[in-house]
Amino acid sequence: MKKIVSTFLLGLAIASGLLYTVQSRQGQQSGKAGGRRGSGGAKVAVETVTTRNASLVDEGRFVGSIESKSKFMVAPKISGRLKKLLVDIGDSVGNGDTIATLDDEELLLAVKQAEADLEIARANVNESSELLTISQRELERVNTMRQQKVSSDVDVENAQAAHKTRQAKHQVNRALLSQKEAALETAKVRLSYAKVDASWSDGASRRFIAERFLNEGAMISANTPIVSVIDIATVTAVIDVVEQDYFKIRVGLNAEIEPSALPDRVYQARISRISPMLDQSSRQARIELELANSDFQLKPGMFIRARIIYQVHDHATVIPASALVRRNDREGIFLINNENETANFIPVQKGFTEGDLVEIASPTLTGEVVTLGHHLLEDGMSVILADSRSQAEVNTDRKRGKGNGDTAAKGGQKR
Repeated sequence: MKKIVSTFLLGLAIASGLLYTVQSRQGQQSGKAGGRRGSGGAKVAVETVTTRNASLVDEGRFVGSIESKSKFMVAPKISGRLKKLLVDIGDSVGNGDTIATLDDEELLLAVKQAEADLEIARANVNESSELLTISQRELERVNTMRQQKVSSDVDVENAQAAHKTRQAKHQVNRALLSQKEAALETAKVRLSYAKVDASWSDGASRRFIAERFLNEGAMISANTPIVSVIDIATVTAVIDVVEQDYFKIRVGLNAEIEPSALPDRVYQARISRISPMLDQSSRQARIELELANSDFQLKPGMFIRARIIYQVHDHATVIPASALVRRNDREGIFLINNENETANFIPVQKGFTEGDLVEIASPTLTGEVVTLGHHLLEDGMSVILADSRSQAEVNTDRKRGKGNGDTAAKGGQKR
């Protein structure tokens, strides 16, 4: 029934517009001066709604994708043959766990060689130390004999020269010992590099293997990635915003994240980082939102929809968006004057928009506004309200039905 009434009102509005146009042309031909439209012309049938107060939310809706909070490649520090790969895609690893091992036979031999060289260096130091002690005693003996005038000055000088030579030799041997100790430590460190570990300084205690790049037996060089490790206990939702929304966003704002693959799940997120620049080609800026993923349901690469609430206005005056019209480059509404059944054009300033509701920031409005038929209206025109028109039609139909019934009854009596 409502659909039939709406269709009838629309046809009536069009017919009223045509009637008004004809009357206007006749008035121009007769040379009559026009006053306010609607004072003596045709009335326009309209539909109205009453302004009301509601809470409106200024929000932004975006699309984006999930990224892992942290991702890094695990690679060896030395070259060699990949002897054993201990993990695969999807495996969980802890901080410091061994991911793979390289062939370490040559490295073990290098450690043994360094240990042998160190033993030789220690023996040389011990030998030179003993010889230095002997030369020190010899020098003291010669000095004593010189004081007793048993030895000559030449004997003293020779003893001093021999002692200095022993001192220099001992210093060289000690330096060689330090060198061999360092060589052994280096060999041990290189041997430890044969075990490739995954380690990090912060974040979750356990992470996951995301990719595997090599197989066992492969010859690899230093810094060649073997696997990638990601942290998804906390993930990052990345969206791009245009400059109209960019200045509404600030760090710390809350957001709702809905993954397309999990339509029944809504995650709470927080804006963590805002790019200080907009891309020149797209005029968009990168915004990152951080959210917990304790059940590991969110995966990097998933498509998501984000809803960010900028502000909330309580007790705002709202009207349907269909009530807004433009007259003389001004946006406004037609407000119904119930006393004389006219529609007055009121310029307005909009606030928030939520769905089909628009906030009227100024002026303060109360009453009924036109939502259908305003394309035929001008300021001050007379109107026919849809409710009153519908009631009049019902009354007319009732009268017509009653008249027909009386006529039929009379006809039956005559017969």
